[in-house]
Amino acid sequence: MPKEGKEKKEKKEKKTEDAPAAEDAAPAAEEESKSSGGGGGEEKKKFTGNVFALFSQGQIAEFKEAFTMIDNDRDGIIGEGDLAAIFSSTGREADSKTIKEMLKECPAQINFTHFLTLFGEKLHGTDTESALRDAFKLFDEEKTGKLHEEYIKDLLQNVGDQYSKDEVKQVWKEAPIEGGQLDYLKFVLLIKRGAQEE
Repeated sequence: MPKEGKEKKEKKEKKTEDAPAAEDAAPAAEEESKSSGGGGGEEKKKFTGNVFALFSQGQIAEFKEAFTMIDNDRDGIIGEGDLAAIFSSTGREADSKTIKEMLKECPAQINFTHFLTLFGEKLHGTDTESALRDAFKLFDEEKTGKLHEEYIKDLLQNVGDQYSKDEVKQVWKEAPIEGGQLDYLKFVLLIKRGAQEE
């Protein structure tokens, strides 16, 4: 009997050790559901599940290291002072307005869970359809909803994060191209909603 009681106690202690990650994720999910409620404007998708499931353990460890470097005062929250210190350490001086705008990206104080959530949103493609359409429209001088295939290939291979020929081929497999023109309106729908049966 005492051995059985000891095993139960060990299991209970193990559960409480594992619980902090889930407990940390719960407030984030709760905050996100509150923030996505009303308020008008563009609807922004929020993660409602466990943000820790979005990343591998190695990635989480790297994010934790980065969070610790940014959290200059070691209070577990990234605030104005922490961001100002990071700017200062890179030889730049940030004005208060810039820092406040950065902090507004998170609906609550930026603890580690919210920090991960922000990266999850950025890394897992949460740009809205309208944001993607607007990005393509910048290159569409004729306002036709279409762009020349060769023009887009050139941009992908020579501007910004340059794509290799193989990466361009991969993108082009699914891209709605007719007569040498990329229909970027259909392409945005494909990116956001996947292939849909007609």
